[in-house]
Amino acid sequence: MSANLIIGIVFPLIGGLLFVIGAFLFIRTRIFLGKAQEVKGTVVRMVYSRSSKGGGGYSPIYQFRTIDGQTIEQRDNLSTNPPMFKEGQQIDVLYDPANPQNSRIKRFMSLYFTSILLCGMGLIFGCVGVGLLALQIFNI
Repeated sequence: MSANLIIGIVFPLIGGLLFVIGAFLFIRTRIFLGKAQEVKGTVVRMVYSRSSKGGGGYSPIYQFRTIDGQTIEQRDNLSTNPPMFKEGQQIDVLYDPANPQNSRIKRFMSLYFTSILLCGMGLIFGCVGVGLLALQIFNI
């Protein structure tokens, strides 16, 4: 069995898995948005985290008050360099009223970055694999 045939079989499987995970995360985000409550929040500080590869990024730690008066402080999962926010900046926050710890900053990248990345990678892997498989099958 040639390397192109193996890659042509494995890449679409990996691509399909990545795409399914990305689609699942997209659907989960849409469900979250359907039940989320929107409130104003404040970035209380920016935290720098180093990555294992030498780089790093800034994640905002934000605070908001739920509709019933509970104060919640959360760290956003998305890190950027340069920082996307400034300390003291007002932001829109979405949170699950049943679980206020489940909150996200209301920005496109904070909501959809991971699902778009995984779906895009899945499509690329899938297309490369199908292309290599077609080349192998049709001996082009």
